[in-house]
Amino acid sequence: MVDSRMTDRHTDGARTGQTGSSTHGQPSTKVALPEAQALLELKVETENSASTCAILTPMIKAKLSELHSGQVLEVRVNDPTAREDIASWSRLSGNQLLAMAEEGHAGLRFFLKKK
Repeated sequence: MVDSRMTDRHTDGARTGQTGSSTHGQPSTKVALPEAQALLELKVETENSASTCAILTPMIKAKLSELHSGQVLEVRVNDPTAREDIASWSRLSGNQLLAMAEEGHAGLRFFLKKK
């Protein structure tokens, strides 16, 4: 079962004090995460990670189509395999992966800048 939520939101600046990692996978602490103009959340309740990618990347593409060039989409997902999927998709699509943050058991957060 897949529970997905797409939400528009506006924030008042970069968030700081959160543990994250760079797009190269190296851990860092107290990273200022980019400000996102939109949010996409995908919570999966299946162990089939292939189905996550098949659902997630089209959802990202659709949500990015609603944004202007240069705007940032925050993607939250609870599937750890999304790390490689989103990084690969970002390279192939030309949309920049600005940051990735691990949220413990809650999952991963990605910040994608629309080309």
